[in-house]
Amino acid sequence: MTHTPKPAAKRAPPPRVPSVFIAGVRYAQVPGDVEADGQVGGFLAAYDASHREIWRIKVYDNPRNPGLEGDVQDVWFRSLRAEGGKLLIENERGLRLEVDPATRHVSGRPAPTPEPLADIDPISGQPRLRRSAAEDAGPTSAPISTESSTA
Repeated sequence: MTHTPKPAAKRAPPPRVPSVFIAGVRYAQVPGDVEADGQVGGFLAAYDASHREIWRIKVYDNPRNPGLEGDVQDVWFRSLRAEGGKLLIENERGLRLEVDPATRHVSGRPAPTPEPLADIDPISGQPRLRRSAAEDAGPTSAPISTESSTA
């Protein structure tokens, strides 16, 4: 009897992000519904002491492309923390957001800038070729003289 290997998962499971508490209210990431919400990740819910959902909001948009596999398009929270009465969220793409639980207002901060390229190409192992600032500026031409010369 031969053993057929099971197919590998299409993506890693979403990061496990613990709930946070502010003034006795628990805040947690919750999955959305593709049919009802148009996306799966990007939702935050508030729960009272009896674990009843008080409210739920979409923190960021993540529209789906119908031509691509669904689970690889999902973008989940990478972190959730409370600071100064606000909820600070970072998603898997590096987008950082702040949620005011009192007003449910979401404000965004830009994603971090990517790290500069390493001096060594990771594929070839060879040093990267760098262009000078003059080469990046493009070709320069000599000024055109308006004087004519006759001999």
